[in-house]
Amino acid sequence: MRLTSRSAKINPLFPSILELPFWLSLLLWAILPSTQTPWFEIESIPVNSKDLLLIAVACFYWLLPAIKNSAITACRQPWHYHLPILTIGMLLYAALSVTWSGMDERNSVAMLYTLILTISAFLLAYTRIGKMSPEFIRSFLWKVTVFLAAVGLLYSAESFFSLGLGTDNPYESDTFGIQRVRGPLFVSTTGFFILIPALAFSIEELVQSPTQRILKVTVVFSLILTILGLGSRAGLLILATFFILMLWMNKNKKQAAISLILVIVVTTTAALLFFSKAKTDRLQSLEDSSRSETYLTSFKILEHRDDNVNIFGSGYGSYWPWYIPDIEGSRQTNQYFDLVWNPYGPLLYHPHSTFLLLIVELGIPGLLYFFALWSVLGLLLLRHLQSAAFPILNCGVLASAFSMFFDFFIFRSAQVNTLWWLFLFAALALNFGLNSGSPNMNHPKKVESSK
Repeated sequence: MRLTSRSAKINPLFPSILELPFWLSLLLWAILPSTQTPWFEIESIPVNSKDLLLIAVACFYWLLPAIKNSAITACRQPWHYHLPILTIGMLLYAALSVTWSGMDERNSVAMLYTLILTISAFLLAYTRIGKMSPEFIRSFLWKVTVFLAAVGLLYSAESFFSLGLGTDNPYESDTFGIQRVRGPLFVSTTGFFILIPALAFSIEELVQSPTQRILKVTVVFSLILTILGLGSRAGLLILATFFILMLWMNKNKKQAAISLILVIVVTTTAALLFFSKAKTDRLQSLEDSSRSETYLTSFKILEHRDDNVNIFGSGYGSYWPWYIPDIEGSRQTNQYFDLVWNPYGPLLYHPHSTFLLLIVELGIPGLLYFFALWSVLGLLLLRHLQSAAFPILNCGVLASAFSMFFDFFIFRSAQVNTLWWLFLFAALALNFGLNSGSPNMNHPKKVESSK
């Protein structure tokens, strides 16, 4: 196979040097404890230095094609199905809607800042994948997956052995037996959003390639162990959804059988190990009165308010100006579960649902964006519906996206969102990018042989 891309003609060290800002930032986000992270105040808004680093790195990779005088993407358009312009348009509308949200000046500035973080996370993921040719994407994604498995193993060890690397929560020790898995990169309520796509990709690599099987099984085990250790009921539901999609949509009987055996053996082993110390009490019920009341109040808002407000939305942050309460230590002061009252009923300080925020605060434009995003996700399944092989990564990305109905992502937890967008764009590029017409798109070795 003759490489004709520009990247093949340059020094092999050059791509590695360009990747350093991303990997060093990822390492810092994953290892540096929150208690050691510097904070700044900008316009009276407390700002985390990790978030400032995210903005800086996103700007670097966004401007890099202009600096190198090269195209932003090596993949054939429109492999991303216009998702960048749709997302940026939605975020610009959210920024405009702040003007009619009714927030005070400090909250308005804070919520605009969250949109800067949101667009930075999105652009960082898009520029990292969009500038790669598809044959390099799998290698890059595997590195990210191994990194997440190693980080998850570290966080799990801290939880299981009580190493004292984090702050103890007596409430978790009583209800879960041990501290739930969490760390600087992700916490118990957000980790599954990125760990399940990583798990999907690791299983896909294991069943499709015979090399490095011990390493790949170890990665799969570490990711499943971490997901179980999160102690998240939503995470377990999403994990079960992924397993069902993976086995149902995969038409290759051999791969489906291998995947089923792998899932049963590894999940059982991980569960026996982790729950030898942890309790299962909190996982036996899905009841959450605070979230339920928030969801009910949200639909009452939509039912009783003026139609014009439903069309254009009440404005980003109008019901959930969440950034200041989040940053000022809501969880440490036990205000996390407190309900804020409004004329329609009680609400938590953030919606615990990306879908609810979009339809309540951004109206029809938010709803249309959500439909567009899910249309793109649906295409990942339809792409290989009739073929013998089905990329397991697609199932993991789609399954994780279901959490947007009952958890708050995209706008919150910027570093987690960066990695989720990374997996989504990688799946899109591998399925709809360069040479997308080839049935062997997801297998670099087969593409080479076909040429």
